[in-house]
Amino acid sequence: MSFFEINKISIENFKRIESLSLELGKITALVGSNTSGKSSVLQAVQLAISLLQAAYRPRPRSKAIIVGSISDEEVSFRPTHKIVDLRRERPATESAGFNVTLDGLMQIEGQRIDKTLTLQVRRGRNANISLRRSGDDDFAVELANPENNASVFTPGLSGVSTREELKTRGALASSVMQGDANTYLRSLLYHLFQDETGRTDENSQIWDSLDWNTAPIAMLLDSKWKRFCSLLDEVYNGARISISHDADTDQFIEIVVNYQNQEMPLDLASTGMLQVIQILAYSCFFEPPLLLLDEPDAHLHADSQTKLLIALQGLSERLNIRILLTSHSPQLIQKMNRQTEIQVVWLEDGAKVELDDNNLPAVPLMMSLGAMGIGADAFAPEKTAIILTEDRNADLVKIYAEANGAGDSFAILSYNGCGNLQGARQLAVLLRDLRPETCVIIHRDRDFRTPEELLFEQLLFESWLNEEGASDIVEVFTELNDIEHKFASIEHLQNKFPDSDENDLQQCIDDAISEKRDDFVSALDRARLVIADRLYTQRMRGKVNKWGEAGMPQNCPAASSFRPANGNDPFPFEVCHGKGLEMRVREKLHALLGGSTADIKVKLQTSSQALRDEGWAAVIEPIVN
Repeated sequence: MSFFEINKISIENFKRIESLSLELGKITALVGSNTSGKSSVLQAVQLAISLLQAAYRPRPRSKAIIVGSISDEEVSFRPTHKIVDLRRERPATESAGFNVTLDGLMQIEGQRIDKTLTLQVRRGRNANISLRRSGDDDFAVELANPENNASVFTPGLSGVSTREELKTRGALASSVMQGDANTYLRSLLYHLFQDETGRTDENSQIWDSLDWNTAPIAMLLDSKWKRFCSLLDEVYNGARISISHDADTDQFIEIVVNYQNQEMPLDLASTGMLQVIQILAYSCFFEPPLLLLDEPDAHLHADSQTKLLIALQGLSERLNIRILLTSHSPQLIQKMNRQTEIQVVWLEDGAKVELDDNNLPAVPLMMSLGAMGIGADAFAPEKTAIILTEDRNADLVKIYAEANGAGDSFAILSYNGCGNLQGARQLAVLLRDLRPETCVIIHRDRDFRTPEELLFEQLLFESWLNEEGASDIVEVFTELNDIEHKFASIEHLQNKFPDSDENDLQQCIDDAISEKRDDFVSALDRARLVIADRLYTQRMRGKVNKWGEAGMPQNCPAASSFRPANGNDPFPFEVCHGKGLEMRVREKLHALLGGSTADIKVKLQTSSQALRDEGWAAVIEPIVN
């Protein structure tokens, strides 16, 4: 097998990725939210190698060639049924598709030469896939040759089957290209055990006399099996794998793990050990220049994640394998941050978020807070204020903030993934530590609170600020129940639809409230139950001074006190659930005005003077001025 390596990948217009270029370290970890594009990177690389292998045509008397047209069925690794559908935003055509560029080195006559290959994937004629190449042909052939195993793709492992029949080496090679590496773990270990790559005429007699299952690792001859045993021993001190299989008599492969004076079948080993065994075995057997790991830390406890990292470092150092992995583990990323040979790359929407050395340690904490999707704007130097909103979709919050004085220097980021207010506050403190020149505003919906309850919440927040020693963090409630509430007000509707009769617009609101009345009652009742529990039961204790200062009553006002006693009386606009009301008002406006529902939504969800909120303006305007 020729020596070559892959040290840079570039991807264009693939799935979520518009344009992305990554320099690969010995170990490169991709982190980000579930929609950040991490897995897309792995898939793009594995697909490029698989496409090249499908197009590879060996020739007995001359150099191999790579053809320019193949069918979907020839491609081993397919993230979706039709490869042309993987183009960003729309399927590939004959003139537009997606590109993957692999840069690396090849050893030629003792010298390491820079090489590059760009693979352009388009729709071909007769429903085929068109492959256009640019760059170095010899590098393309090395990547395409299936015997070179340019990349191995392994998913996270949650367990193995209790029994397994022996599969051929060809089936193993196909499995790693398909990203299905955990299916044949016993067969892989068997073929690794049987591999005789290091056997020579001189050591043949010793080779046959060794008990490869039980002999001390130091006594084993240089081989793939010895490398596997050594690396496993470094991670799990004293662990050995014993393999027994007679192809003539045994239907299933018997593999036993010996560790800490215990002997157990392979399937009873811990998930952490199985994950390490799988990664080491595939790497030692195939010796890929590039190992792709999709969340190998999944299902692993912190101790097992530490052992996994030791295994990856061993592979990188001993076998010169570059490793590209994705992770959701704050603990693992925190450990990787401290390793100079490991680079951590944060992705968002298929692009890199640039973090300097001062910001990088924030990634594990943001992951633990569920805040990996907050956005690159959190670290943009031109943003002098950050509004953290509890809404998953921040579009309306941005409009609301702009209507109250916010401009381009404000970043609007969702803390929805944090799960609770305390997580949002921790995130706010973190952002303030990283961006001390930036003011952080935490948006909270009023959600049917009384004026006294709002004041009590404010006093509790001020107390928390003092305890944390934090500054330039503000919490601001909406004037009505939520952001959407003001978008459904008569004042806003008049501003957005000035040619419509005021009475007709008011009728749209009244009809929407009447039709959604039961839903609004339910929303009110649920919200007041939450307030009764959190404010009057949990927070009242130990907060007597602030309770009295806010003028809080001893008992929680009942939900029934917020709505008319007579069910026939109109339900108050102020007590509506804004999100539900705004959606129904849009429907009523469409019935009144006709035209496109999309146009009505666009017009309604824009700024107006009617969106002014004195509480928000009081916070935002001093920052701007």
